[in-house]
Amino acid sequence: MRNMMQGALMVTMIFTLCVEAQPTESEKIDPKLWYTLATVEGRAELFTHWERVHPHAVLPGATAPRTYKRNTVSIDEVTYELDGKTYTLTDYIKRGNVSGLMVIQDGEVKLEYYGHGLDAQSRNHIWSATKSFTSTLIGMALFDGTISSLDDPAEKYAPQFKGTAYGETSLKHLLMMSSDIAYFHFKGKPDRNDMYDDLIQKGGDFDKWAAALGRRVPGGTDFNYIATDTHVLAAVLRGAYGKPFVEIVQEKLWEPFGFNEAQWGLDSHGHATGHFALSLTLQDFAHLGQIYLEDLKLNGQPTVSDDWFELVANAQSPSHEPSVDDEGKIAEGYSFQFWLPADYDQEFMAVGAFGQYLWIDRKRDFVAAQFSIGGERGQHGISSNEKEAVMRALGTFVSKR
Repeated sequence: MRNMMQGALMVTMIFTLCVEAQPTESEKIDPKLWYTLATVEGRAELFTHWERVHPHAVLPGATAPRTYKRNTVSIDEVTYELDGKTYTLTDYIKRGNVSGLMVIQDGEVKLEYYGHGLDAQSRNHIWSATKSFTSTLIGMALFDGTISSLDDPAEKYAPQFKGTAYGETSLKHLLMMSSDIAYFHFKGKPDRNDMYDDLIQKGGDFDKWAAALGRRVPGGTDFNYIATDTHVLAAVLRGAYGKPFVEIVQEKLWEPFGFNEAQWGLDSHGHATGHFALSLTLQDFAHLGQIYLEDLKLNGQPTVSDDWFELVANAQSPSHEPSVDDEGKIAEGYSFQFWLPADYDQEFMAVGAFGQYLWIDRKRDFVAAQFSIGGERGQHGISSNEKEAVMRALGTFVSKR
């Protein structure tokens, strides 16, 4: 209890600094900036200064940050095929409004690109790709025994959900986005716009907001992608370790694996938003993928069980498999807070709104990380078909060098 109180005090202090210690008017938190996301103009500036939208905790850089050797090629050398036509990587970058692209293969940076004013030091908000970092911590907690079983209900570790629909939901169903809680990301009520209005504009408590939701159908029935499932996973980690979520991130992932300084968003009550609002450099985004290629081992010792990689690289239910419609349009699948491409083979992705991607290919030993400001007509700007064609073409290209 004492450790929890000390940790809570630390987060409160960081939270207070973020709210009160802004040196200029332009850097003060202004939740209304959320509404500027509808247009492409200005997104690059906003994504690299997400702390202006709501409070955050600072994740200090590791004492021994990971470094990568550069052995890069020009983006003009890479081509890909789509619908019977050949395109250049430059075509993709322009169409997708890509602001950062990095490929790591055999532990070396093989391609590195920045646009829209970003550079290697820029920290970019990766939106829902944050979920995959939270999921990774669940795998670590399961391995070290802090979490006993993925079949455990959330309320075993997060008592604030006891007696609620979320409280009785298993960790496995939360990881799969199969809580089947009566909440909707894309359609139905309440949706994510209601949630963000309550939490960001009105200063609501995310724990209480999620606890108030009822059940739609029995858990495990289908796939329904919702932010609250990941938030409850973050709350489970808080309760299991008895400390604030950002301290867990720092101790289990950031410091030992050599990440650089980053920011993780908090709600107005100091709870880390486990489902989004991680801001980090492009190299650190790619770095998560690289440590997955290295089996998440630390000094040769595992930090997750061997079967964790099977769980994140494969759908756990038929309802979670990718599909292709009659027109050839891909609907990507889902595993444990990672997305799955069509015809996946040891390939899985962290995906965030407006085109933030981390493609991990454990078979061909490469990762590709992307920042983007998205498109006018859709959050991601380009289709899943084109994205998958590009990512696989990048793997083929660097494997032949």
